[in-house]
Amino acid sequence: MDIYILVIISILFGALVRTVFGFGEALVTMPILALLGIDLKLAIALVGIIGVLVAMPKFITNYKVVNWNIVKRLLIGSIIGTPLGIVLILFIDENIVLNILGSLLVLYGAINLLGIQLMTKYNIKDMFDYVAGLFSGVLGAAYNSHGVPIVVYGTLKKWDIVKLKQISQVHFFIVGLVVITNHAVTGFWTMEMFYIIIVTLPFLIIIIKLGDVIAEKIEQQILIKYVYLLLIIFGILMIVK
Repeated sequence: MDIYILVIISILFGALVRTVFGFGEALVTMPILALLGIDLKLAIALVGIIGVLVAMPKFITNYKVVNWNIVKRLLIGSIIGTPLGIVLILFIDENIVLNILGSLLVLYGAINLLGIQLMTKYNIKDMFDYVAGLFSGVLGAAYNSHGVPIVVYGTLKKWDIVKLKQISQVHFFIVGLVVITNHAVTGFWTMEMFYIIIVTLPFLIIIIKLGDVIAEKIEQQILIKYVYLLLIIFGILMIVK
């Protein structure tokens, strides 16, 4: 099978995960592209652009109804966290960081799937939005994983799944624009990348529609459990990576 077909399939699978759950395309797609032997810069550029394209319809739909006060605080934190993420990958062993993060995700997802209540007696103050944004910026810059900290934080804040997806998609779209601009300036964009994007785009539109249909068919209480399960899976992927 042509390698480009496998690349496109992996991209579309990641896009489907992102559309249904509101996060996770990088953690799904990047390991597959690595196994296929795709150049790291090309893989990063592809995931960045696809992420923005997937988030764009949700941004257009939700920008009038999303809580912009929350989004602004998350964005400020992300701006501060981005250079810290670059420092992280330069000076700290990647395996140590990924093992710690992966273990925490597995633990957090398992606790919630088992129904153990966390922080039920406390209301998390809005000032911690900046902290969640900070971690999003750090992990986004270091490991292309902007969405995971926002999802974990949103579940701690007890946001319903609709609010969680609105905030994460709007936040990611704006952060994603900054990221892909940086990719373009630093030479990550190539003609090969544009070829893959152009071929993928018609199928991506179908996948986004399919993801929306799947998400609508799943009850909110069930969908949030799938989110916790996905966090466990992504945690395991981080550990074995």
